[in-house]
Amino acid sequence: MATPSEINKQFQLEKEAISCGKERLHDSLRKLEEKSYASASVYGTASIAAALPAVIKGIEASLSKLRKGNAGQYYKPVAEHIDDLEPLAIATIALKVTFDNVFSMKRDADLLTNVLVSIGSALEAECKFRWYKVTAPELFKYVKDRYFHESCGTHQKTTIASVIFGRHDIHWDTWPIKTRAALGGWCLERVIAETGWFMKQTEQLGKRSVCRLVPTPEFIEIREQLIAQAEMFSGIPWPMLVEPNDWTNERLGGYLTNELMKGHQLTRRGNPTVKHGDIPIQFLNKLQKVKYRINTHVLEVARHFKERGVTVGKFIPITEAFKPPRPPAADEDPSVHQSWKREMAEAYNADRLNFKRSVRTRTQLEAAEKFKDEEYYLCWSFDYRGRAYPIPAYLTPQDTDFGKSLIRFAEESFVDEDDELWLAFQVATTYG
Repeated sequence: MATPSEINKQFQLEKEAISCGKERLHDSLRKLEEKSYASASVYGTASIAAALPAVIKGIEASLSKLRKGNAGQYYKPVAEHIDDLEPLAIATIALKVTFDNVFSMKRDADLLTNVLVSIGSALEAECKFRWYKVTAPELFKYVKDRYFHESCGTHQKTTIASVIFGRHDIHWDTWPIKTRAALGGWCLERVIAETGWFMKQTEQLGKRSVCRLVPTPEFIEIREQLIAQAEMFSGIPWPMLVEPNDWTNERLGGYLTNELMKGHQLTRRGNPTVKHGDIPIQFLNKLQKVKYRINTHVLEVARHFKERGVTVGKFIPITEAFKPPRPPAADEDPSVHQSWKREMAEAYNADRLNFKRSVRTRTQLEAAEKFKDEEYYLCWSFDYRGRAYPIPAYLTPQDTDFGKSLIRFAEESFVDEDDELWLAFQVATTYG
């Protein structure tokens, strides 16, 4: 039975989990907006998904008019450059670039001319890649496999492809900026008309006036609502310092506070009208009463490998790739300079990839450091198939090999001959 002081400590831990979750959410939003990737934010992805069908329909209707001879100012650029692109591709690009620019923290990214040219440039990049793929499929596959990776952005991919294909005398006819702006204008008109989320706003800067693309008050309200909803589910599901609440068919179990239990149901993705029998619920509540602690020996070894940048299995710390010094001969020989630049680019790409790959290890270590002096419990729930899963993502028996190695039972028992037999059986059947 938990004492009042232990319960209070758990309440404080859950308040911290909720606060840290909100802080992480807003930090993620800020970083995405700083990098002009608002389309990947919680409000960006949800809004684009909601707007996509309407914008596709608007583009299809506009294309139909153009093809029937109702020629307007956009007929020529559309017919000559993007007539082969599917409405889905056009709509996705237009919405993504619009969100990226309007909510970017970069200076003047939301200027109307910048938005139009950015949309046109993104359409050109899509057409360019498709042209490369048709013109030289084997070379395109080589470039894609060799140089395109998950941390490589569209601009970087375009630059790399242009250089490699240029060496093979395959050159793309770059679209004039006027064409890109015209195509961007056509796309933006569809986005504005179909969503009602953006508007043009003129402001005076000294003696000159500039036009910006800004969100409408209606969308600002939608954005705030989406962020508020994300905050409600942003609490970090850490292990508990006291036994979790028991589950019943009528009452939520798990964490003590309702705020941290939002989004966590007895049955994940299940039918809420289905009732569990007594035995499954007793089983789940029994699991929640198992107490764990951190394996401090493994944690110490992990610290050692982290400091030295050693990767072992699923333990992937941040490591910095070797950056070769610039060769003295690079001043006289352009080929030496180019080779050095290539090596440096690959080293920085390796750093970015490793940073992504090391996310889980870093989070596991943070959790282990936080609970290294505590004995803790885990909240559990069912999935729709009846399988039991822990609600916390770390320090659980269902973590990665490294994650599992970090935990021990708080109440341990001696290993007897029968236990040794089963341990030997496990080793023998998993070896190799």
